[in-house]
Amino acid sequence: MDNLDQGCIDIWIDEIVSCLRDSETNEMKETVVFRIESRKYLKKFQSNNGWHINWNKIPINVEVYALALKDNNEIQGLIGIRDDKDSNAAYLHWACTAPHNNIHDTGRQKYMGVGGHLFAIAADKSIQWGYEGVLHGFAANEKLLNHYREKFHAEYLGMLHQYQFFIGEENSKNLLEVYHYEWNET
Repeated sequence: MDNLDQGCIDIWIDEIVSCLRDSETNEMKETVVFRIESRKYLKKFQSNNGWHINWNKIPINVEVYALALKDNNEIQGLIGIRDDKDSNAAYLHWACTAPHNNIHDTGRQKYMGVGGHLFAIAADKSIQWGYEGVLHGFAANEKLLNHYREKFHAEYLGMLHQYQFFIGEENSKNLLEVYHYEWNET
């Protein structure tokens, strides 16, 4: 099983802000979340243009959600989430900021707060699926695992993957109290 099938979370949480913050102007930008169901549309988000994976190739049972600016629908990040009935939790399959928000890859960052918003979307889906906000995922490495433990009080699980983490009901609800977005379901 490769990383694309298994999933892996390698997103850094830069700043905890209710809306996205423009790093140049400090202006707060409201956001919307919508599901992307078209594999054809997902072909726009490829590893060769800064999106870390080829999003159209993730497993079919993984739902992809976009975090976008409310005023123009410009996508700022993507998250893949699977309804993990066996674990009674939402499984964070993959998460990625838009290339212009990834300071680690490009040396610059347009909007702050994307990573935290993506985790909040997963917590929200967990509640919608009846899991009270419980979620889990596989961090890319030990440094990121510890980062999630520090930022979101994630717990080390390590059962299915050496860097598996778990975020429980209370900590997920704390995420949802901080991060604000609207669902744009069509």
